[in-house]
Amino acid sequence: MVNFESKDKNRAVFLLSVATSVVLMSLFLLGTLLANIYSGEAFYTLVDVVMGCIFVFIITIIISLSLWPRVLDWLENREQVKKSEL
Repeated sequence: MVNFESKDKNRAVFLLSVATSVVLMSLFLLGTLLANIYSGEAFYTLVDVVMGCIFVFIITIIISLSLWPRVLDWLENREQVKKSEL
């Protein structure tokens, strides 16, 4: 069911990494904005929030680009094992 060619696999890894990074960056942004809203005074300046979002995006891109290929390989191998057992 999960079978990628090398070109498709690279594209899938990149898209999954970007999607993961955007989701985690959004969670970071939500947390900082909620911290600023619910506290009496602003904990973080706009520069802190923007630079934090950029930092979180870059770090999560690096980490997810190393993790997603392993996940896709694991999914492909799992499907091959299931087919061979039948």
